[in-house]
Order: sequence, then C-alpha cells, then structure tokens
Amino acid sequence: MLTLLRKFAAEALEAANIEKRRLLEEAKSRDEEISGLRKELANAENGKKEAEDGKKEVEARLANAEADFVANFHNTEAYTNFADYFARVGQQEVLTALRNDHPEFDVKVLEARFPPPDVEGDEDS
Repeated sequence: MLTLLRKFAAEALEAANIEKRRLLEEAKSRDEEISGLRKELANAENGKKEAEDGKKEVEARLANAEADFVANFHNTEAYTNFADYFARVGQQEVLTALRNDHPEFDVKVLEARFPPPDVEGDEDS
C-alpha cells in the first residue's frame, strides 16, 4: 500500500511540475506580450505628442499667414480688382443718375472713359 501511495504521490508531483512549467511558460509569454504592448503605448504617446506639437506649429503658421495677409491685403491683386470693381460700380451709378437727371447731356464720352465693371459669369462673347 505504501508503494501505491508513493506511486500516486510521484504521479501527482510529476503532473504538478508539468502544470507548473506550463504556467511559467504562459507567464513568460504574457510578460513578453505586456512588454511589447508597453513599447507600443510609449510609441503611441510619442506619436500623439508629435502630432500635437505639429498641430500647434500649423496653427501658429496659419495665424501668422492670416495676420500677414490682412496687413498686406492692400498690396494684393484681389484688393486692386476689388477696389477697381467698386470704383466702376460707383462711376456707373453717377453716369446713370446723370443720364436720368440731365437727359440733355451726352454721356457717351464718359461711358467710354468709364466702362462698367466686369461681372463674373457674363458671357458677352
């Protein structure tokens, strides 16, 4: 009976050792997985910080570009065309008023000198 108990104890010990080795290997595998995930998290945090820094830089450049555009708008082609357009609109209003209020005046010379503004979408040709 003692031999049977020893045999049973030896088998139980062997099974326990096998389970222990399996659990140790599993723990080692999970530790490696955790280590890899920590590295990925650190890389993601670095990437997030770089993205935030890049966003701040872009926002600063945009603010500078906007300020520069506003400060120098009067030197742009858009301003010249804009100012010219509204000057011509004003001239046309004066010519129309002159034509209506003083039909005795011939405004054709003035109309030739001050042509109406070009309007986008007009297809005169």
